[in-house]
Amino acid sequence: MIGSRFVNIQIIFVLHVADLAGKRSKNIVQTLEQISLKSNYDAVIVGGGSAGVAAAIASAREGLETLLLVRGSELGGNLSQDLVHSISGLYLISNDVVPHPANGGLALEFTERLLKTESAMGPVRMNRVDVLLQEPQLFSTQCTRLCGKEKNLTVVFNSTLRSVLSNETVIESIEIDTHPEPIRAAVFVDASSDAKLSFLAGADYEEADPAELQRAAYIFSIGNVNLDDVDDNSRFILSQKIVAGIRDGSLDPQLAVAVMRPTGLAEQVRWTIDLESEGDHYSPLNPECLTRLQILGCQLAAQLEAYLRASVEGFEKCRITASPGQTSARESRRVSGRYCLTEKDILDGVEFEDAVCRSAWPIELRETVRGQKSHASKKSKPCDIPLRALISKDFDNLLMAGRCISATHRAQGALRVIGTCLAVGQAAGLAAATIKRSPTGKISLGEERAAAAPIREKIFCDINR
Repeated sequence: MIGSRFVNIQIIFVLHVADLAGKRSKNIVQTLEQISLKSNYDAVIVGGGSAGVAAAIASAREGLETLLLVRGSELGGNLSQDLVHSISGLYLISNDVVPHPANGGLALEFTERLLKTESAMGPVRMNRVDVLLQEPQLFSTQCTRLCGKEKNLTVVFNSTLRSVLSNETVIESIEIDTHPEPIRAAVFVDASSDAKLSFLAGADYEEADPAELQRAAYIFSIGNVNLDDVDDNSRFILSQKIVAGIRDGSLDPQLAVAVMRPTGLAEQVRWTIDLESEGDHYSPLNPECLTRLQILGCQLAAQLEAYLRASVEGFEKCRITASPGQTSARESRRVSGRYCLTEKDILDGVEFEDAVCRSAWPIELRETVRGQKSHASKKSKPCDIPLRALISKDFDNLLMAGRCISATHRAQGALRVIGTCLAVGQAAGLAAATIKRSPTGKISLGEERAAAAPIREKIFCDINR
């Protein structure tokens, strides 16, 4: 499968963007040629979700030779693989008619691009929060196109991280299953959903008790639906029908809190089912557990489809049109950083001297299948995210992005949403450039405030903070 230093692209797929004839090439997916991967990069990003993509783009735009390692075969992470259909955390919590961006930079760039290309619709107001409703595959396409414009960025799909070599305070190299040699870098960014890079390096991390972990979700689409509108009233009527089906034994009780939302496609709606995750035995890191949940979600979706077709007006010809590639696990390991964001920080809207971006989403807890519990700041004030929460306390050249940043279980309930992950990812990519350019190869303790200032300026340059 592997010859010399070359990788067979027919097996793993590599997206590589070259500067051809003085012009940046368009997005190129090469499947027949062989591409030589380097054994040394300025920055290596692990994880192809929204945070990883943002970190990789930001790093590459700063001139760093950047490698993005993706576990699956497409970009977008849980948006594309789990069929997550809404982007939360892009806007401030507000009663104003016009939504205000929580962060600028890449989060705003993604928002504008999704709306311009009709890959998303909105923002849609839900109580006091605003979200974009988007199509998962179209989001993945936009990620690929944006990465495809960066001449300093190489993306490797279907890559599995095998091991990490480190000394006491520095990660030196990693090994992946599709490259015969260790890959070295000045900076590493862990944007993986399970903090796998940090875990293999031996970095300290936290994980919630199994009984407290956010419940997994199964998201799927149903087409051939004839509804005039998917509004609060129609969802309420439908929920009453589902309750009736549970009472007469037609439906599993787990479907009591199944949620239907509109999509941008005609005659199609999307459903989310929170799954009973085996109580104290649930683990998002256990493949057997996730497999059982995937099977359960598939069974519940089929049951709901049959019931809707037989019992609910407008669903007489409905059918499942899209199923997720995996069950959506909302929480896993959280890496210990120089600062750990807390629930109190989120609710108080704390400002930090080393702030790099903001969290503007309520704390959402789905610790049971009886529905979510939300906790928002009484003053609707966003919370700053400090640079220290993105720097591992154990390794000077290890940064975190996405839901694995340094935070408590309850704080992570606000930080894990896509809009925030885009901003945090960009901050991590910019911080990687700071570390690469530093004579010491790190952001020293006490220097976080100075290092954060230019990062914050780039992320907020296009909005009023």
